[in-house]
Amino acid sequence: MWLWRVFQLSDMPFTHLRDDIGVLFVRGTDARGFVDGLSTNQIPNDSGHAVQTVFTDRAAKIIAATLALVRDEGVVLLVYRPSIDALIGHLQPRLLGQDVALMDISDRNHVVYEVGGTSDVEFGRWNTHQQVTTVRLTPELLVHIAAGPPAEAVEANMTEWTAWRVEHRWPEHGLEITAKRHPYACGLEDYVHQNKGCFLGQEVLARMKSRGRTGWVLVQGDVNALPEHRITTEHEGRALAILRTSEVQ
Repeated sequence: MWLWRVFQLSDMPFTHLRDDIGVLFVRGTDARGFVDGLSTNQIPNDSGHAVQTVFTDRAAKIIAATLALVRDEGVVLLVYRPSIDALIGHLQPRLLGQDVALMDISDRNHVVYEVGGTSDVEFGRWNTHQQVTTVRLTPELLVHIAAGPPAEAVEANMTEWTAWRVEHRWPEHGLEITAKRHPYACGLEDYVHQNKGCFLGQEVLARMKSRGRTGWVLVQGDVNALPEHRITTEHEGRALAILRTSEVQ
């Protein structure tokens, strides 16, 4: 097991403590293939890669949308805390004698998002520097993982985070991303690899894609231009909304 020091803030443009994000360590020699075979994106073989992937059921409904960090020892999954029990319940019966162990280490770590910070980490990669593990999700967005509770200076900045999400059409757990939706319905289309092998829900998603009928889609726009009952997130006159594809002009 590795250790991270408590993450300290210093001259960062904008940070957001994610106390709603937990850490599930899928450990063992079969861990990478296990995660790859049960989620929507392709999990690289080599340590140091990071990809966003979704675990779905047979109907392609979301069980958990995760960030996967590939390590030599296995795969670390950053998971929305309210989804962890459901994800473990989904994975545990499918171990079937493989060299895989599921370890919920959420209480030992904390997660901080950083927008506009500087780092040498490349897109889709992670590294550990001074015992803080950093992932670059987009050119602007970094994710930091550190051990123990956060320092007092680290806090949630919900207003700034909401503004960034609306500007970048970034779905959030519990708002856009819910168990009643499939990945194409809530802005997770980039998490679905079109050329990988079978996974639970793959046939349903492939059929939607081939027919061009996803049913629902996440959009951004002016609040006044969107149906009020479809809006999921709003900030200063702009909003995210999940619309039926027939409602999109």
